[in-house]
Amino acid sequence: MLERLEETGLSEAMLPDQLHLPEEAQTLLCKLIHAHKRSYPAGTLLKLEGDDTGSVFLVLSGWLLASKTLADGQRQIVDIILSGGILEPTSATPGVSALEVETLTDMTVAAIPRSRWHDACGQFRDLAELDHQISDAAMSRMAERMTRLGKAAAETVITYALCELCLRSTAHGLVEGMTFHIPMTQQQLGDFCGLSAVHICRTLRRLERNEVLSVTDHMDIVVHDLATMAAIAEIDIDTLRQEIIPVA
Repeated sequence: MLERLEETGLSEAMLPDQLHLPEEAQTLLCKLIHAHKRSYPAGTLLKLEGDDTGSVFLVLSGWLLASKTLADGQRQIVDIILSGGILEPTSATPGVSALEVETLTDMTVAAIPRSRWHDACGQFRDLAELDHQISDAAMSRMAERMTRLGKAAAETVITYALCELCLRSTAHGLVEGMTFHIPMTQQQLGDFCGLSAVHICRTLRRLERNEVLSVTDHMDIVVHDLATMAAIAEIDIDTLRQEIIPVA
């Protein structure tokens, strides 16, 4: 079974605990991934808001953006889906995408038909539970970010976003002295945080002057003072990890 998972990319995409599915469920999941797996370069638009959609996107590698855009062109990145994440962009109107879906990096994704995904979840309770846990983790992290976006200072919004993305994208978590990479421009980080690129730049420089963190080479983030960073972000690192990292 492990060989089958490695062939699909699922063993790398999902946390080890998430792979503890019954063999029949794993076999079905592998078949669905093999049938619908596709690779895309960075910057590929998979869906526009209002497009027809009938797929559930299972991210096998890379970073996927889900966003909304106003009439004047201002964009808000609603969520970033990383490896092992699931996105179902359908709105309350069946078959219509509520979001714009774009690849942030080169990536591999399985666009599984909604009917087949829901049938599989109905057939295997463990797979349905995995789906629910991933969705619950997404709701938790969006709630944390939206609270800060609407009520907190720019430093808090930005440091929270960096902490969240680090915890979700690295195996070792958020550690002082560690360098982690965010494959985003300052404009994209601004769209994620509800701030302008200029505001992002100024805030990052201020955090650097205060020796909280530093930014090098296209958004390589080095954490110098983890306690201060967590305090500015208004998080407890262990609690946040438990709330936003799904574990079956």
